[in-house]
Amino acid sequence: MDDAMQTPVEDVSNKILSKQIDKHDAMRLFQSLDKESQLQVLAIVRGAERLAPANAGKGATRPLKALDQRDLTDEHRAWIAALVEKYDRFVPKSKANVLEHQVHFVDQRRAFHLLKDLKKLHFQITYTQADGAYVHDADGNKYIDISGDMGVNLFGHRPPFLIEAVKHSLDQGIPLVGYSDMIFQACKLFCEITGHERALFTQSGTEAVMFAVRIARAATGRKKIVLFDGAYHGLSDAVAATRDLAGNSFPLAPGILQESADQIIVLDYGDMAALDTIERMAGEIATVLVEPVQSRHPYKKPVEFLKALRQLTIEKDIPLIFDEMITGFRVCHRGAQGMFGIQADMATYGKIPGGGLPTGVIAGAAKYMDLVDGGTWRFDDDSMPSSKRTGMAGTHSQNPLKIAAALAVLGEIKRRSDEPAPDGTCACFQQELNRKTTYLADTLNAFFREQRLPVVIDTFGSLFRFRFVDSYWGVTEALFFILLRMEGVETNIQGNCFLTTAHTDADIEAVIAGVKTSMSTLKGSGFFLEAEPEPVQKAAPPPEATVSAIQRSGHAPGNEIERLRALLAADLALAEDAGEGK
Repeated sequence: MDDAMQTPVEDVSNKILSKQIDKHDAMRLFQSLDKESQLQVLAIVRGAERLAPANAGKGATRPLKALDQRDLTDEHRAWIAALVEKYDRFVPKSKANVLEHQVHFVDQRRAFHLLKDLKKLHFQITYTQADGAYVHDADGNKYIDISGDMGVNLFGHRPPFLIEAVKHSLDQGIPLVGYSDMIFQACKLFCEITGHERALFTQSGTEAVMFAVRIARAATGRKKIVLFDGAYHGLSDAVAATRDLAGNSFPLAPGILQESADQIIVLDYGDMAALDTIERMAGEIATVLVEPVQSRHPYKKPVEFLKALRQLTIEKDIPLIFDEMITGFRVCHRGAQGMFGIQADMATYGKIPGGGLPTGVIAGAAKYMDLVDGGTWRFDDDSMPSSKRTGMAGTHSQNPLKIAAALAVLGEIKRRSDEPAPDGTCACFQQELNRKTTYLADTLNAFFREQRLPVVIDTFGSLFRFRFVDSYWGVTEALFFILLRMEGVETNIQGNCFLTTAHTDADIEAVIAGVKTSMSTLKGSGFFLEAEPEPVQKAAPPPEATVSAIQRSGHAPGNEIERLRALLAADLALAEDAGEGK
């Protein structure tokens, strides 16, 4: 059943039993349900545990545990040392380039996910060519590229229609001042495809988010913005905050002022209690900014929460901004807004529309976009632009090369979306791409379950992500991506992977084979261990007692909520011991 078609009880129960989510997220989803639904979830989880095979609790089917750096033995370190030698022979020029050029070349990603035990393996390779679904490196290796250029690549590397458009624009010169027919056509086509009224090009996705927040603040006269935990909205100080255990916002990195973080409210994504906070603070909130499907957590698709959020922001006159940097144009031509049937007041885009050139876009309702240029007016009457306008600039916002690329990409999206399906019906091309991604994920998830590997591939459209359950970037995960590269599959160290229209069925099968070989190597080399059984908490009172308490009082008192939490935790442990996480 499609996630959007499941009831909240079915959705939460399935995610708990299949381990699509970790225990923290399971508890948060559980707590977002009303008390009757919570009891239904518990009944389903308990029922699944009772139906487990009699010998399932012996550890035979319990998922393994991924080794991390704290578990390394001398044998593991010797294995890693041998891999270093082999890897040095595999990409010697790439490694030499890093050592030679690090003095002058500043790479903001170089230290990302660096583990001391794997320092000799931690470097990016040097590309020499990219074409279709493949990239080539300085050492003569060819890889199937599933990095997707961090979400930019939808049609593969160097698609002919894109190269031709950029070359033609280059031949015309690159004037940065004044209009062109291309900018008119690109904005009109962008609005036609996305369903927004007006569109504005910026120089990057980060800049698009920064300006969208500024527009919202100008429109409302309020200061605070709401973000959700786990989302990523670029590097602007306006959105660069997280929260501590007490719920207080603080800057994401040194150099970002606490004063900026103080204007940001970070809430739990998908938690209906977050709506209460928004409603209570509505008079202070300039905008709610949401990544509808978080690129770092693509298994989170809280459609009902988003619909309730949309209704609340309408009622409270709070602009709702969807960050569609990743989801825009990927799942369908209208992105997550089109898939979920939710229209935001503004949406920010980047990556795909630029076809590889630096690009950001803000699109939205005229009442907000008019705050940039004053809206529309004529020359032959007394009309004038709106007097309330916010400041915005950018030398390369309308750079002809990127506008030519954007027009070409948008035109290709429209052309392919208008093509009839084999049965004569109209179907966007993304559906076939999404189907291929689902096939890849389903095939590998079945392999992971069969091999008892604590790994899940999460997907949304043609975005997919390897997730090591109950682990975050340990040594086993890092080694997996190195081995996968040596099997001829290039990924993105930041986690997100993508299929493109250039990937053939044979490419997908090769990726599947590479993943299986890499995982089997790690398993055979002792990098997955038997997990220690988790202690089962003392059983809470039966659900009937909780039902009676609720019926008597009309609500669930605090101690009953704690009992529900304890009962869920116990059932989760029982289900794990019984092998329900296969």
